[in-house]
Amino acid sequence: MSLILADENAEYEVVRIEGGHGSYTKFLEMGLVPGARLRVIYNAKGPIIIAINGSKYALGKGLASKIIIKEVA
Repeated sequence: MSLILADENAEYEVVRIEGGHGSYTKFLEMGLVPGARLRVIYNAKGPIIIAINGSKYALGKGLASKIIIKEVA
């Protein structure tokens, strides 16, 4: 599923990144690569806020829609 559908306070694993090289490079700098784990802090109006590798990031819905995730049990 896409990151824009993620529940708050849940942990997910990145499955793949969709989009072109520019998007992938931006995600790579944040550590958003396949296999990485993240936690969704906020997902309502406005940007989605995630925590990954000890850092927090705000992603617009357009960018977040390119991140395909699965829930970690």
